[in-house]
Amino acid sequence: MGKPGCHLCEAVETEVRSLGAAVSRLIVVNIDTDRVLYDKYQLRIPIITVGGKVVFEASMMDPEGEWKDRLSQLLGHTRHRLPSAT
Repeated sequence: MGKPGCHLCEAVETEVRSLGAAVSRLIVVNIDTDRVLYDKYQLRIPIITVGGKVVFEASMMDPEGEWKDRLSQLLGHTRHRLPSAT
């Protein structure tokens, strides 16, 4: 769930779509069109639910980008990181 113009929502949607086949169904819900969802989630977007349960929200995002790995794991996909150059 998210809303237009939310840069965090756009980042999460892009990341989920990059998982491709690992994510069989993505439904984007605009909370601006549902007052109940807006009131409940406006300060927590982006929200990802699986089976009706919230599994990811904005508070889980970090500036280092580790949220991408957590999100991938939550959605059942294993990301392969390139080794860091030292």
